[in-house]
Amino acid sequence: MTGPDLIRTAEAIRNFNHFYARHAGGLQERIRSSKFSTNEVRLLHALAIGGAQTSATVARQLNLDTGYLSRLLTRFESRGYITRRVDTRDSRRHFIILTSAGRATFDAIDSNGIGEMSVALRGFTRCERAQLASSMADIARLLSPPVDCARLHVRGARRGDFGWIVERCAQLDPADHARSTYEAHAVEIVARVFGMGQASAPRASCWIAEQENGARVGAAVVIAASGSEARIELLFVEPGARRRGLGQRLVDACSAFASEAGFERLTCCIEESRADLHRLAEQTCFALRERVAAGSVWQRSLASQYA
Repeated sequence: MTGPDLIRTAEAIRNFNHFYARHAGGLQERIRSSKFSTNEVRLLHALAIGGAQTSATVARQLNLDTGYLSRLLTRFESRGYITRRVDTRDSRRHFIILTSAGRATFDAIDSNGIGEMSVALRGFTRCERAQLASSMADIARLLSPPVDCARLHVRGARRGDFGWIVERCAQLDPADHARSTYEAHAVEIVARVFGMGQASAPRASCWIAEQENGARVGAAVVIAASGSEARIELLFVEPGARRRGLGQRLVDACSAFASEAGFERLTCCIEESRADLHRLAEQTCFALRERVAAGSVWQRSLASQYA
């Protein structure tokens, strides 16, 4: 089934593909040596980055026909770029390994490519370069299969993260389609974080979940609710990164900060419709304290947790 939004998105992606093909075509011709095709460069890159792999794995990774890939590998083997090693556990399988000559060839192509791209980026400001890299990381994240948990990490907030948090909270909130109440709430919380963060003893902090390519996939804020109580706000994980333990890691980061800052309790208020967050609260040692108009208030004792 298709709808107007889906069609507009498909058209936008198609138009971007046409634009990028025109923009990058000339650059790619200069980047690679004339004796290498685009797929040969992709194959060298896959073997250099991925290490020893079977041809079936490489074919899936590069989305290449196995017969075509076999011809590329035979060509590389004749040039001395690769060698094949029999799998000791299954003699029918062979691992493809880049030789020192193959590695040197890849390094030369890669270095030339980085140099050419650096020249093309000289006209951009630092902010524009960061925006470009972040946007590309988001595209890669959204169009790629789910990322392994080991390639995700939680870090402290950096410049630009707070604006992104407000934007994503407004876009992801399921109950705020036509209103701006939750967006206004997010702005208020972010302003409080800035104010509390300037104190000699910080009473607020923010944590960002991130992929290894720099794509942001979640966040959580912890602020002082009273002298002895801290509260988690604006907790979310991007839909494509859920069910990988990121929510728990964000909550644990908030808990560790609150404990080190001297708070005795950590709370969070969850809307009744958010069954996923209720489960997360239970999994991270929170107990239901009370029900209020905005939802359920959950509490976790930091003294017993971190004593």
